[in-house]
Amino acid sequence: MRQIIRASFATMKLCLKEKSYFGFFNQLAQYLLQASALAALLMIWRSLFLQGVDQQGLTLNQLYVYTILSTALAPMLNVQTPVSGWLHDGALLGLYQRPAGVFMQLAAHTIGGWAMRLLCLSVPVTAIAVLCGVDMRPRSMWFILSLPLAVAQGFAVDFLFACLLIRLRNLEWCVHSLREALTALLTGSLIPFAALPWGIGEFLQLSPFGTLAGAPLGIYTGLAEPGTILIAQIGWNIVLWPLAIGCFHASRERMVSYGG
Repeated sequence: MRQIIRASFATMKLCLKEKSYFGFFNQLAQYLLQASALAALLMIWRSLFLQGVDQQGLTLNQLYVYTILSTALAPMLNVQTPVSGWLHDGALLGLYQRPAGVFMQLAAHTIGGWAMRLLCLSVPVTAIAVLCGVDMRPRSMWFILSLPLAVAQGFAVDFLFACLLIRLRNLEWCVHSLREALTALLTGSLIPFAALPWGIGEFLQLSPFGTLAGAPLGIYTGLAEPGTILIAQIGWNIVLWPLAIGCFHASRERMVSYGG
């Protein structure tokens, strides 16, 4: 177990270094663009409130906190491992030659890549929001449990999309477009479920996509009841992880990449 932990941390460290290969300013430019998009969305929320648009009982501060956290925690709320690209160029096949599980290696590589973004974007954005008067205090401490459950479920969903990619013989752009459309509409990362009309949000927040981003964000901002949401997250983890492992193992013989 100790050896596995050391190997995981070593992989995370290597991935963190990899993020700086194209230069720090290249990464900084990307983070500035994402921060600009966040600022624009916050201004839209403020404009809607000033115009008196019905926001289903949500306060402006709740929308601010929800949107800021959605950007700050984006890698955790929409887990994307490098498995799609590695399937295409054959790098994934090399993981089977190492003395560690494929899932563990992919998870370590992914988590290691989060560090620079969290340091250079998430922390500054959150600090600036607090200085500007946004109340970033959590409305429920059950968020601490909901977030790791969402991350674990996110890995399972990502591996299932990898299985779909294998079945479609590496039609990466097709699978990517499908995933982006589903996550944008169904995860609640952009618009809170509580702001959706006709009770649609109450159904979506318990779906396998809705319990990814919408669950921890809703609990943090007080827009969702923790009890039902946490039960749904635990249930989806129990269902999706065996399904992801089974589908991934069944798809191994179908892997196709450059070089055969």
